Amino acid sequence: MTQPLRTILGGKVRYAAGLLALALPLFPLVAQAQNCPPAASGCTPGSAPTANIPFGMGILNVTLGTINNTTPGIQDGYKDYSCTLGAATLIIGADVPISIRTNTNADENVRVWADLNNDGTFSPTSELLFSSNTKRTHTGTVRLPSGTVTGVRLRLRVAADYVNATLPSPCSTPQYSQTEDYAVIASASTQAPVTDFVADQTRTCSGTVQFTDQSQNGPTSWRWDFGDGTTSMLASPSHQYTTAGTFTVALTTSNSVGSNTRTRASYITYDNVVPVAATCAPATAAFCCGYGITQFTLGTLTQISANGQAGYEDFTCNGKVEVTVGNRYTLRLTTSPGNPQDTRVWLDLNNDGTFGSGEQIFQALNTSNPTGTLLVPATAVLNQPLRLRVVSDYVGSSFTACDGIQYGQAEDYTVTVRANTSPPTADFTSNYTAGSCQAAIQFTDISQNAPNGWLWTFGDGSTSTLQNPSHTYANTGSYTVSLRATNAFGTTTITRTDYVVVTVPCVQYCTALGDNAAFWITNVSLATPQATPFSNASGANTNGYGNYAGQIMTLRQGQSSTLTVTANANFQRVTTVWVDWNRDGFFATSELVSNQISTNPATITVPVPALQSVVGFTRMRIIARLNNNSAYACTGTTAQPNTEIEDYSVQVVSATATQEAKSLPALTVFPNPTTDGQLHLRLADARAADTYSVEVENTLGACVYRGQLRLGTAADASLDLSGLPRGLYVLRLWGSHGQSAIRRVLRD
Repeated sequence: MTQPLRTILGGKVRYAAGLLALALPLFPLVAQAQNCPPAASGCTPGSAPTANIPFGMGILNVTLGTINNTTPGIQDGYKDYSCTLGAATLIIGADVPISIRTNTNADENVRVWADLNNDGTFSPTSELLFSSNTKRTHTGTVRLPSGTVTGVRLRLRVAADYVNATLPSPCSTPQYSQTEDYAVIASASTQAPVTDFVADQTRTCSGTVQFTDQSQNGPTSWRWDFGDGTTSMLASPSHQYTTAGTFTVALTTSNSVGSNTRTRASYITYDNVVPVAATCAPATAAFCCGYGITQFTLGTLTQISANGQAGYEDFTCNGKVEVTVGNRYTLRLTTSPGNPQDTRVWLDLNNDGTFGSGEQIFQALNTSNPTGTLLVPATAVLNQPLRLRVVSDYVGSSFTACDGIQYGQAEDYTVTVRANTSPPTADFTSNYTAGSCQAAIQFTDISQNAPNGWLWTFGDGSTSTLQNPSHTYANTGSYTVSLRATNAFGTTTITRTDYVVVTVPCVQYCTALGDNAAFWITNVSLATPQATPFSNASGANTNGYGNYAGQIMTLRQGQSSTLTVTANANFQRVTTVWVDWNRDGFFATSELVSNQISTNPATITVPVPALQSVVGFTRMRIIARLNNNSAYACTGTTAQPNTEIEDYSVQVVSATATQEAKSLPALTVFPNPTTDGQLHLRLADARAADTYSVEVENTLGACVYRGQLRLGTAADASLDLSGLPRGLYVLRLWGSHGQSAIRRVLRD
């Protein structure tokens, strides 16, 4: 019988050839086992609890190079594919796309490590190749760094877990997902490096910058030039700048094939101008419910930030703004979209690192997205960076600048206060409300550039040198208000014509509301003989009512004016007009001027009674509506449908009496009416030349001006009534020889 596995030699049976023939086919398997992988894993992750399998999480696909592996997910538990699947060959220093697909119904976090030195363990930081959070398909790139062991299989670990679970680590057991191992083989690059790098911050206030090499094609040597005369041969060095300035950074990388240089011009700015360190940094105790600050604006500074989940944030390096003493700046925050908050702002005025009780400069309580005006205090240290602290928390929180923050957060910024060397920019506001019956009006100076002197002119002959005076008007009229603001560098004046309209005694008119969602008045105009035309454009007024009692129309006693009311649409509509001729605060049926149906615009004739009693200030109410119901001026709290109402002040002036000219017939007063209050008096008769006493009275007989004028034929005399409000006045003149004159003057 043939025995193929043995050889007979010298009477002895030898099996060498047969054994060798049997062993040869096993050599490839032994070699493969030695490389799968050469270093065993130092830890084996566990599988998620069986109770969590129904959540359906896990790794469903991994794609990297030649690896494209689709698996069932969590029910597989930990899986080791490092030898059962082919290894992906990756070139050192080259970016390779990676894609990991997890559960399609819930977000997961993913981490990928490689055993770069083939020692059987994974460094959680230096061997981390890829991170992805809060996704279901995780894509990006991986890059093997220089120094990676080449030519052998290296273990690649892919770990995933539910977004709200603990982040995966190389040896952790997932709660809801799984871990899988694969293999990669690193190979050296056959191309010269393509150099690139980044810094952890391009603007630093500490001077410390961490640079990271991002060069392709596996460089083996590096030379950094930091732009300040220093260099480094490390791959990713940390550098300390010692002198403030802006620096150009260059990196040259090399490998066995060649070298390449990347230069970033003006890449790093070291700004060492920062506030004194704060003595406290308030933490957020228990973030909740979206509280906190997501945007802060002061003057030219706008900083977007994370909400209270980020806790205390120090933006003093990049969040800087310069302000000027005595000026006002808009301050605005964006806070929780669902909850109002309490907000306070402090400025370390004396630059000592603490926030004293006198250094709180802004507060807004129970407000979402608070906004306001910041007046820069004159007590602030000048030309030094000061710390501004903004804190916002839930309504009722007792937080301070240093502690007590429950759900919200604190943010710090840098404010540099500069001296003010400009003349004032005069400006003011007041609590005046047109048509109201307020006894006194509070005027408030809001001038810029720190004035230290003020002169108010109220238009009724009264003045004040207080910064924020209160003033009461005694007579009916419209009054022009001016403010002259002064400091060491100059003076400026602001004048607001017909700023205040007052009726004495004051009457309060009834409430009128309209529903103007689809229909509203866009313009009201009035044409009156011998008067400046009036026009007012408007939009859809809140609650269908427009209070324009601060604007004055002029009507003339015994004459007719033309009123035009324009709406936003060409619907046929009814336009109703009342004028309170007897000034009793009611719109009586006898005071209904028009109630006509028309298209757009409505043109209405307004006849003015010839009665002397109508002369003076009163009110006009205009109603435009898309219905033909009975006309009524007052609605109470019930809005009229498809209706808008607008109120205006009306000044009814007297017709000029021809008998005025009978006294001093050679005297001419012009222009009359006068729009700017500047009058000229011309005397044509030399026999009447003289020095005249002058008085000007309003329609109530009160003297509002008293002085003297020289009248003659050689030149016109001038009379300045610009400080008087619009209205009708009586000009009286008396000469030294018994001659007199009376003229009516319209200040329009």
